[in-house]
Amino acid sequence: MRTPPSRRAAMAAAAAPPYPGSARARPRRLTGDYIIAALAPHIRFADHLAHRLVCRSWRRSCRLIGRAPPPFPWLMLPSPAASGPAPGPGASQRRVFYDIPGGRSYAYPVPASCRYVASRAGWLVLAASDPPLRFVVLNPITSMRLVVSWPFGEEPTEGFHAVLTASLADPAACFLAVATDRLVKYCRPTLGGGDWTTLRAPGFRYDTACSDLVSVGTMLYLMDERRKLWRADLAAAEPKVERRDTSFVLPPGERWRHYLVESLGHVLLVVSDDHHKRIGLYRLNWDARLWVPMPASGLGHGVLLLGRGCSAAVPASAAAGRLPGAVLVVRQPWRSTFLHTGLNFSADVGGEQPWFWTESRLGAGLDDDQLVMRKTVPHRPGKFITGDSFWFFPAIDQSDCP
Repeated sequence: MRTPPSRRAAMAAAAAPPYPGSARARPRRLTGDYIIAALAPHIRFADHLAHRLVCRSWRRSCRLIGRAPPPFPWLMLPSPAASGPAPGPGASQRRVFYDIPGGRSYAYPVPASCRYVASRAGWLVLAASDPPLRFVVLNPITSMRLVVSWPFGEEPTEGFHAVLTASLADPAACFLAVATDRLVKYCRPTLGGGDWTTLRAPGFRYDTACSDLVSVGTMLYLMDERRKLWRADLAAAEPKVERRDTSFVLPPGERWRHYLVESLGHVLLVVSDDHHKRIGLYRLNWDARLWVPMPASGLGHGVLLLGRGCSAAVPASAAAGRLPGAVLVVRQPWRSTFLHTGLNFSADVGGEQPWFWTESRLGAGLDDDQLVMRKTVPHRPGKFITGDSFWFFPAIDQSDCP
């Protein structure tokens, strides 16, 4: 005859961690969970935004069933024109984010004294211009923010590229990296502000329009105006910078813009003239030290979004009827080292609305002129001032719904 377990043994067994897959290991379901699960196929990302703060039960259910990703990156429009005194240090202003396929606008507070430098997985990286100098990593949807120390001492500088390698929800893969002349600095964004590490990139020269920085996982790729490359794996035990001479000759007569884009683990180079009429696409072969020309079909079913610090390749299925090979370029007049000629950026000249992005297509290469269409956003005249627009990749981390 078996002896019944003692009360102490029964209590210890109840406190023991459940076996994986057991009923105790699964979260307890509420009635609302089943209701929201039935509605899940019909809930868009915009619905999650509109109802994110309904109640604790809603937030819990949304966390369990997951959230549909946004169908297409948003366009962050330039700062609104100031109608009163300039905002004070630390003040916020509402920035408009435009959903191009949906034709909807969203407004979220963003620090007024900061300029945009990068975007990744729902986070904006902003550089503060008021003292003390610092970076602000911000999710405008959830209002979560993190202040990161300034890596250039007390000296303000605008001559750098920046990239965030992953969402802050993935701390193992998340690095904030900046690149300037002959230097790469990086840190892990933390509540303590981050400790910066410096890597040497001999020979690299920063150029606003002709150099760029991109990450593939934790691997950084840095390119200068000669199309030469440097790379470093920030997650390595001792990161080292490797260099490749991948330069090649482009047709004369233009000062070509360069954009680095990550697509399915590959590094792509997009070369464009100032007006985005002539566009060339190349894929990196690091071992062969080559930029391999790609036809328009090489992009597959993708659409290219180009902009300094915010370039990406996205599926055409999410681009509201745009065909594969379409190229959307944000207007960034203040991020150019050469003058735009013959272009009107003002909303007050001839009653024309300011335009915020252009659309064209990948053609047969740099010798093929494409039709370029300027795109505007409906708004009241004078609502926006001339400034830079950026692609923003909205997301809500699983941890923001307690």
